[in-house]
Amino acid sequence: MDWTRFSQFSIFDFRGLVSRRTVILVVMAILLYQGTGILYNLLRLQLIRTRPTPAAAEKAKPVAAPVRETADAYRIIPERNLFDTTTSMVANKQAVAVQQPAIDQFIELRGTVAGEGKYGFAIVEEKGTRKQKLVKSGDILSGAKIIRIRRNAVDFLVGDQVVTLKMVETKEEPILPSARSAGSVVPSGATVLSRTEIDRELQDMGSLLRKALVRPYFNAGVPDGFIVSNIRLGSLYQKMGIMDGDIIQEVNNRKIQTADDVMGLLSTLRSSTGLSVTITRRGNKETLNYQFQ
Repeated sequence: MDWTRFSQFSIFDFRGLVSRRTVILVVMAILLYQGTGILYNLLRLQLIRTRPTPAAAEKAKPVAAPVRETADAYRIIPERNLFDTTTSMVANKQAVAVQQPAIDQFIELRGTVAGEGKYGFAIVEEKGTRKQKLVKSGDILSGAKIIRIRRNAVDFLVGDQVVTLKMVETKEEPILPSARSAGSVVPSGATVLSRTEIDRELQDMGSLLRKALVRPYFNAGVPDGFIVSNIRLGSLYQKMGIMDGDIIQEVNNRKIQTADDVMGLLSTLRSSTGLSVTITRRGNKETLNYQFQ
């Protein structure tokens, strides 16, 4: 027997057998790996299909009703001033109060002609100098702005607050009887008035306003002078022959409609030797002439 040939044959056959087994094992390993991957993918897909979406989970989650505390539960906050708000508010108010000027410490209201805007005016007196002047809405006094003039009162805007200055009550003479019941008439010709008396009356313009009720007069919505009523006994109005219900419309042929016009009238009274006043009395126009001596 040829042992050399037999051994060679066996070795080759063994190598072939080993090679086939190796290939088979490798193929089986690949198939198992692929199969395992496919199985995991199938399981993952199934889990994804059965898992609820976040929106659905939120909808499915029961919503707990909010618990509301009663008002008593928060009472401790203002009582103990936990946020220091009460002290701050009080301090701010005190600071504003300190900054706001006290109007009645500097000026005194002497008289008013109630009216909106430029048709109303007032006479005020400075307490230090005792000087009087005519003021109207929009004027500034002692750092405060006049916003409204009412009968016997003026409203000022001080900071962000409205402060009212009222006129001090004074004892006045009796009011004259109504012109309609008195039946008196204005004498013909010019009325002579004392220059000394005129000057004395003009020194206290507030007193002049207090001795009658003077209001802006409107005709069909248009300003048309000032109407005078409640004239007091012994006043300059009486001595000039003015009667209750008279509407003063012109002075020296100049219309009297606004506070500025009244200021012009007062200036004329101080400097002139006479004047003419156009009034409407009981629906009729009349002209009253005066001489100052």
